[in-house]
Amino acid sequence: MKTKPSGELSQYVRMEASAQQFFKEAPPCREEATRSLDQVDREGWLKLAHEWTELALVAERGQIFRRD
Repeated sequence: MKTKPSGELSQYVRMEASAQQFFKEAPPCREEATRSLDQVDREGWLKLAHEWTELALVAERGQIFRRD
């Protein structure tokens, strides 16, 4: 019999899952940057990779998904 996690635990699980997903988004962006011939495109991909990583770190710290 499965039970639903408590509210706080459920929120923690969602944040951890989100953080993991966000971390997974960054490497493909970096790969695209290495394949990009255009400097502007390369910088855009690297910026996107950085933003995914920052979002993941924020999710890990539990600073998103709060409804205070």
